Amino acid sequence: MITIGLTGGIGSGKSFVAERFTAMGVPCYDCDSRAKQLNDTNPQIINAITERYGQQAYADGKLDRRFLAARIFADKAELQWIDDLVHPIVRADFAAWRDSQKSDIVVVESAILFEGGMRGLCNAVVAVVAPLEVRISRVMNRDSATREQVAQRIANQHDDAYFRANADYVIVNDGSADIDIEIKKIIEKQTNTKT
Repeated sequence: MITIGLTGGIGSGKSFVAERFTAMGVPCYDCDSRAKQLNDTNPQIINAITERYGQQAYADGKLDRRFLAARIFADKAELQWIDDLVHPIVRADFAAWRDSQKSDIVVVESAILFEGGMRGLCNAVVAVVAPLEVRISRVMNRDSATREQVAQRIANQHDDAYFRANADYVIVNDGSADIDIEIKKIIEKQTNTKT
């Protein structure tokens, strides 16, 4: 089975590109949404977080994300602890999901594809990039955030040059290219490479 990693910075349009893959019949695994679900349901994660931060880390059976964010984003060691806990569980969950698929090709979408250890599970990586102003505008509209808030979030991530340098394919999602044609080329190339 061919696994394509899909990554890019906030506001680049990764989710839109993932939707286009899905529309073409390619199953997509969204690491971010699955990690959120696993944080609420996986006993290993729940027990470790509760042991470290107390029962108040969970409210009404769900992880209190604000409570946790206040503890981990101000302390790199705590953030690393959470990453070391959650990333391997997400990787195992993805591997099980991939094994259950009937398709010859699947996509794994992750903003932290490289940091999360997913790169080694992929045959190829697609980076989605877009001009900075386009990204800022998208996130402001999507999250009802201020320009300053969005700029700060972008500043804390890798830039497009990083994604371009580490990807096998680059999709520029600025509205000028036909994304479906780009995706079909990638699928065709990967399928032909595998045979």
